Amino acid sequence: MKELKEYIGCIHAHSVFSDGSGTYPEIIRDAQSAGLDYLMMSDHMSLKGREEGYAGWHENLFVSIGYEMNDPADRHHYLIFGMNETLSPELNHEEYIRIVKEKKALGIAAHPFEERNSRSALPGFPAITWSNLDYPEIETVELWNMMSHWLELTTLKNVLWNIVHPRSFSTFPSRKLVDWWNNANLMRKVTAIGSVDVHATKFKILGLFPKAIFDYKVMFKSIRTHLFTDEEWTQSDSIEKTEASIRDSISCGNCFLSNYRRGDARGFRMWAENGSETVGLGGTGRWKSATIRAILPQKAVCRLIRNGKVVFEQKTDNLEIKVSEGIYRLEAEKNHRGWIYSNHIRIKENE
Repeated sequence: MKELKEYIGCIHAHSVFSDGSGTYPEIIRDAQSAGLDYLMMSDHMSLKGREEGYAGWHENLFVSIGYEMNDPADRHHYLIFGMNETLSPELNHEEYIRIVKEKKALGIAAHPFEERNSRSALPGFPAITWSNLDYPEIETVELWNMMSHWLELTTLKNVLWNIVHPRSFSTFPSRKLVDWWNNANLMRKVTAIGSVDVHATKFKILGLFPKAIFDYKVMFKSIRTHLFTDEEWTQSDSIEKTEASIRDSISCGNCFLSNYRRGDARGFRMWAENGSETVGLGGTGRWKSATIRAILPQKAVCRLIRNGKVVFEQKTDNLEIKVSEGIYRLEAEKNHRGWIYSNHIRIKENE
């Protein structure tokens, strides 16, 4: 397998330029201290961070700046990267997902299928969801959004604990969304990323002690997306070239997401091989059969999933399985919690 460059970062963060509490210098400092390689900012309907010159390198951290779009009803949130202007807020979601596709930008369906328990959910935080994801223009989704996950599992009874320990509750991405993703990939390619959706909203505990929900420095150590590239990013490259590399890794599915709370997933690799030929995440092998291989940095309960069904499960850090035609991805679980979720590898002689 060709050695690839791995870059680890967080996607979907908000600053004071929309509804976040942090300035760009503060957020960048927290991302650097968390050891991120890249950060993708997405303020609501604003590219002010880009206009003020924050896109690009900040020592060893690369900052990419897009924005988060929504329709007039404040639904169908869509992260948009690769456009230098914001679209009209009057557009409906079918219009803006089509425009993003036409302009060859990257669109990511944000917190799809978000849910709330009407009897126990926190007041003032309604679900912001998608009515339908079955549009051919939607090619990438947030499989695991940390803020949505937190709001779905936080109630009036456990809110104080979850505020003080915002990563401790993290379990698995939405089963409904994972099932949709499995089924969608039987028909077309849809890639997945993980996101933090961090705002660091400030409030006072018992009306006295200031505390931020989803503090930046904490949330940058939660859900991460690991990108693979053929070429190393260099600070001598243009901002546009590095941002294009980021978008390409995501849109191709040459990436995986991890829950850092369960361990550092740096070094995870998965590929398929047939003789001397290999394909990595997001790729397609034009073969009748292949060998799927995976290497993990630590032992975990690994599940190999073919066409949406588990075909192998074992606690291991090294996987080697002969397979027939199908679409394959891997999930790894540690301490009964989700840890690693890969994108798909397709094994199809003819397509």
